[in-house]
Amino acid sequence: MLSHFLLRFKCLAVSLLGFGFVACVLPAMAENPKILIFGDSLSAAYGLTQQQGWPSLLQNKLIAKHYHYDVINASVSGETTSGGLSRLASALAEFKPSIIILELGANDGLRGLPLKEMSQNLSAMITLSKKAKAKVLLVGMKIPPNYGPKYAAAFSQVYTKLSQQHKITLLPFMLQDIATKPSLMQDDGLHPNALGQEIILQNIWPTLQIK
Repeated sequence: MLSHFLLRFKCLAVSLLGFGFVACVLPAMAENPKILIFGDSLSAAYGLTQQQGWPSLLQNKLIAKHYHYDVINASVSGETTSGGLSRLASALAEFKPSIIILELGANDGLRGLPLKEMSQNLSAMITLSKKAKAKVLLVGMKIPPNYGPKYAAAFSQVYTKLSQQHKITLLPFMLQDIATKPSLMQDDGLHPNALGQEIILQNIWPTLQIK
């Protein structure tokens, strides 16, 4: 019975600076350190239940391995780096995370927004997170080849350069071994299905600096 209770999540609709998202937190003692997932639809369990998304799977894995962390998912579908920057300071102040998983930029790329602006926004978010004493895991993305090889290469390089500049851990491509496999993607071809979510967690897990 106790293990069944521990696997239940408390999901709350949260409004932060006018942006709505679902923050899912495992019922636990307040002193547990927090892992803040700060991303877009790829981390917001788009098209799935919250329990199927990789953030919930991460919380389950932490429990199974006896790591006492609470996972807070503050991801917003459709979020750009500009939108993320506008709400990050409040999220850091509210949740005080020990680790932040920063997964933004895909929507900037898909909209063809200037990469210089995207880089500046991500850099500012990394700086804010480090000032708040949170370890940063930067999650990279890749743009479909129809955007042109020059833009696609420059897009990927944004993440590499930022990880080197700020000396933080980088996961180069969140959808490694997923994006090119239709069996792991939803019908829109953009978002992983439930099986794909499990592989996202496999990609992210080795990069987490968990004590």
